[in-house]
Amino acid sequence: MIEKLRSTLAAKGGAHLGDITYWTLSDARISRPTLETVWASAGLDPAHLPEPPTAERAIKLAARMAGTGQADRLVRLGLESESQVIFTVIREQRLGDGSLTYAQEARVVLDRNTELASTDSPGHDLAEGILARFAELKDTHPSDDVRRAVMNVLGSCASITLRDHGGVYWIPAPHAATLRKLQAAIEKIGTSRVYLLPVHASADATKTLGEAAVAALTEELNALKTEVEGFVAAPPERQSTLVRRLDQYDELRGRAELYRSVLSVTVADLESTLTSLTASVEQLLNAKAAA
Repeated sequence: MIEKLRSTLAAKGGAHLGDITYWTLSDARISRPTLETVWASAGLDPAHLPEPPTAERAIKLAARMAGTGQADRLVRLGLESESQVIFTVIREQRLGDGSLTYAQEARVVLDRNTELASTDSPGHDLAEGILARFAELKDTHPSDDVRRAVMNVLGSCASITLRDHGGVYWIPAPHAATLRKLQAAIEKIGTSRVYLLPVHASADATKTLGEAAVAALTEELNALKTEVEGFVAAPPERQSTLVRRLDQYDELRGRAELYRSVLSVTVADLESTLTSLTASVEQLLNAKAAA
C-alpha cells in the first residue's frame, strides 16, 4: 500500500516538493546512552534530544504508572522538598453508608542527594512495583520522549501539520536529508517505523500544500499577535521570554521564505506584522532595561 501511494505521488515526475511523513513507535523505550549512540550514528543534532532522565522524573513516572488501574488504592505525592520526594500508597474503603475511609499502607521515598529510592514497607506490592519501575526509568527514556525527539527534529525542518490533531506532516524538500536521517535513527529503536512519501510538483500537489502552508503560517502569526497584546498589558517578568520571541519571529520569517521558494505562496501582511511585533517586544525590553 505504501509503495503504491509513493509511486502515485511521484507519477508526474515533477520537481521534488518534499515528503509526507508519519510514524509508529513500538518497543520504543530506550536507555539514554543507546539513544545518544543511535542519534549520533544517524548524524542528527543532539540539541533535538529530550532532556536526560532524572531520578525525580523517574520516581514520579513510576508512581503514576503503579497507581494506574488500581480500584481501591491510590498513589499520592505526600511530600516534595529540597531533600526528598515521598509518595504514599493509600487504601480507600467504601462504607455502606456512602462514606469513605482511608488508610496509609506504604511510603516510597526518593533521596534527592543520593538519588536512591526506598520504602518503609518492604514486600508491599505497589511499593515494590514503584521501586522496580524507578530502577528501570532512572536511565531510560519512555516512548513519549522518543516522540518528543521526533517532533523536535520535524520542528527544525519547517514541517506543516496536515491533520488537525497531528500525526501526518509535510517536510519541504530542502530538509529531505535530515528527514531521512531521522528515519534511519527511529527505525533502530525497537520495531518503530517512519514512513516517507515523496511529493513531486503538480498543480494539485502545489495547490494543496500551498494552502496548508498559508494556513499554518497565518495561525501562528495570529497566535503571536495575541501573545504580544498580552505582553503589552502585563509584561513578563523575565527578559529572556521576550528575547526568545524575537528569535521566534526570525524563525517564522525563515519558514515563510522557504515555503515561498518551494510552493510560491505568501501570507498577506506577514512581514509588516512581524516588524510591528518586533518593535513592540523591543520597546518592552527597553522599558525593562530602563527600570
